[in-house]
Amino acid sequence: MARKRRMDVNDSMVHEILGNVWGRPFRIVFTAVLMLLVLFPLYWLFSSAFKIRAEYLANPPLLIPHVFTMENIKTVLSMNGLGRQFMNSMIVSLSSTAISLLFGSMAAYSLVRGKFSKLIRQIFGLWFMIQKMYPAIATAIPIYLVMRKLQLIDTLPALIIMNTSFNLPLVIWLMMGFFAQVPIEMEESARIDGCHFLSRFFYVVFPVTKSGIVAAGILAFVGAWNEFLFAVILSINKSKTLPVVIAGFITDKGLDWGPMAATSLISLLPVLVLVYLCQKQFVEGLAMGAVKG
Repeated sequence: MARKRRMDVNDSMVHEILGNVWGRPFRIVFTAVLMLLVLFPLYWLFSSAFKIRAEYLANPPLLIPHVFTMENIKTVLSMNGLGRQFMNSMIVSLSSTAISLLFGSMAAYSLVRGKFSKLIRQIFGLWFMIQKMYPAIATAIPIYLVMRKLQLIDTLPALIIMNTSFNLPLVIWLMMGFFAQVPIEMEESARIDGCHFLSRFFYVVFPVTKSGIVAAGILAFVGAWNEFLFAVILSINKSKTLPVVIAGFITDKGLDWGPMAATSLISLLPVLVLVYLCQKQFVEGLAMGAVKG
């Protein structure tokens, strides 16, 4: 007992010392440094979009522009086809996100509530995670040949198919964790009331996991909105998306940092608006997935 009491005293002393070292001042400084690391790239993007050419090419770089100009924004907005390319990104991202959420949620629910052993569910979860992690460039040539055979090069359906194929494993993997937390008693009560499988899924489980669906949807949308590899491989002119347009400012004469930053700023706005409107459900969904029971 005496030895145990001494160990408890030593542990309390260690925690007190660590508490003094890692106290409130340290947490404030640490948080401020993290915020600076996160916000500085956004500030640099914003400031570069409103710099004149001499300033965004200056060496050493200018943190604060001396001349504020709208020329880069005007140049980008006057570009031929930018509106169509913006709509291409929106159509591809929304379509692939909707398809991934619908079929991914149904697949995840079937795996969680189906007659599968725990080992089989874990194997499926690992397989979906591996599908999301493997290097996409490894399949670039086969996918291009398949799309050319199907005559889908430079079409939006090709990009929708590819983004759906990448988002679907992520949605299934995330939704498996969300559905596993839904009390089985709710579904049993619905079954007693006569609800069949689809009715239970859409009217009982779906509303309960709304926050998780929003979180998965935002992650899928952002992934599709930023997708560049297959957008540049499978598009020529008609189906170009904004990431391809941004990469087009890299030329043999150098980089047009101003117009590139302005286009990037425009492409950032829909994501910011989406996250702002859904931030409450997004945070709740992430927290819901983090406390798997």
